[in-house]
Amino acid sequence: MTSVDATSAFTSVRETLENAGIEDDFFLDVISSRLVVERVGESSNQDWWESRILSETGRARLSEVTPKTQLKSRITLALKVGRKAESDRLPDDSISLFSFGPQIESRLTAIIEEIENGDDLMLEALEDLSIDSLEEGWTDDIISATASNISGADAEYQQNPGSDNSYLIDEGGYTQTEIESDKWRILTTLLRGYGQCTDQLQVPYYSLESEIKSESV
Repeated sequence: MTSVDATSAFTSVRETLENAGIEDDFFLDVISSRLVVERVGESSNQDWWESRILSETGRARLSEVTPKTQLKSRITLALKVGRKAESDRLPDDSISLFSFGPQIESRLTAIIEEIENGDDLMLEALEDLSIDSLEEGWTDDIISATASNISGADAEYQQNPGSDNSYLIDEGGYTQTEIESDKWRILTTLLRGYGQCTDQLQVPYYSLESEIKSESV
């Protein structure tokens, strides 16, 4: 697999979500990024987690259960898989690609609930994303394709020693308030971290700091 394949999938997914009624650039990029990474990690690709939700088989099975809300259901289930896989590897109170803290996640859930469904709104590019191997930096072009105005090469990234399953990007974390003001930088840095995962999954994350603790410092 090359970064071009992943970037094409990202661009296609973003367009589909826009056609489904999502207007906010940040949430378009967050959801699209999550779906691409989730597909990359599925059982038929890198096998980071047990899931085939975004494969053609997954679509066929889901259409039998929720034919009228297939797109919304598929996105919701895919994001749950990624969130669960990350939370199993991370300490409590972490900020990661699939979990930006309660405030942003609440807004994201509300946006997904408003998604319009239609027979022409499919995620075929993700189904066609078949991966033999990953090269370091495979998310760089995805970062450049976001609305962040940050290129893959410019995204901050510094890997600190951690467990086999995760690593803390920076000792300084973020409060909920700080996430909002720096959300683009956080997104692109987390994507850059995933771009370092080639053979095995090592989840990049920041610490989610308490607002009370921050105010007392």
